[in-house]
Amino acid sequence: MTTINSTSFEDIHPDIIQKHILPLLDGPSLSNTSSVSSYLQFLCSDHNLWSHVSKSTWPSITDPRVDDVISTFPSRHRSFYNDSYPSLITDVVKHPNLSYDSCSTSKKDISLSCYLNSSCHKLISAVDIRYQDDIIYSQVKVTDVSANNMSSRFEILLPGISQTIDLTVDEVAGADKATLLRLKESLTLNWILIVPALKRAGNYSSIKPVSVKQDWATNETHVRYVTILPGRDPNEIVKCRIHVALGVGKRGVGLHAKEVMLKLEDLDCHCLNGRDFLVVMQRAIMEENYVKRKVIVDDEERCKCYKVFKNLKKAKKEWVEKKEQKRELAMHLSYFGVLLSFLLSFYFLIKLRCIS
Repeated sequence: MTTINSTSFEDIHPDIIQKHILPLLDGPSLSNTSSVSSYLQFLCSDHNLWSHVSKSTWPSITDPRVDDVISTFPSRHRSFYNDSYPSLITDVVKHPNLSYDSCSTSKKDISLSCYLNSSCHKLISAVDIRYQDDIIYSQVKVTDVSANNMSSRFEILLPGISQTIDLTVDEVAGADKATLLRLKESLTLNWILIVPALKRAGNYSSIKPVSVKQDWATNETHVRYVTILPGRDPNEIVKCRIHVALGVGKRGVGLHAKEVMLKLEDLDCHCLNGRDFLVVMQRAIMEENYVKRKVIVDDEERCKCYKVFKNLKKAKKEWVEKKEQKRELAMHLSYFGVLLSFLLSFYFLIKLRCIS
């Protein structure tokens, strides 16, 4: 009788698995593999594997400034990957109190010292843009939120670079509808904000654009990525808006990033100041107030939170208009009351004179 011997992963030399099999996996596959058995979990915990996966996913983190900070994370690149690969999103379905007028009905949270500690004022932005999986933009910026911009509007602005998207567009008219559609489908962006003091990171991008529009006046293509987050007041809602301006190359050959910017806006489209920016950003990183990390797989899920934001924005606009109408009506009635009292006083004064 022939005996068939089965072979398991434990029978394969660990060097073969670690050096020839596991390096071929991407991040999600590596995570899934580590959950198969305790043996594979041990092999998948190798730091070099996660360093390779992270740096191939986000080339910007090869910058020594970023690499040095990641080395302080609890599990180094594995912790960074787990923090940054899923997007930060707000569970608007479970959030019980989202409102367009919460600022008038709820008290502001004043226990903010842990978020405004001076050690947390340093932020590192690692930004990577791909077109059809090819890197066309990779940049790192270190930002210090100083006392000067704590109370003024705060935004992070990155310069453009010369790498181009391989698309031919009209040098005068700019991108046509077909080009805009291709950009919306294929231009992905990751904006990872790192807080060295917290040893945490978060991806604030919707990954794929929520809108791509051509500006005929400037001949620029404007691409927007939007994530919705709770505001400084947990019942408020703010928009994390990432804007990319694409310019046309010479003779219409290629598009290149001219400007990349991130800012937080409230329902009135007002840019948040540095103080509120720090609070909102750090709470999101710590997954507070119904924020969670999730890999977004379809456009419907990507746009769901944005639709909630737009609906609240529309509701607030209508509420403000009704409030303004009531104020105007009350003002007109007061004017009418003053005029009526004046006419009645004048009438009785004339009547008294006639009697006398």
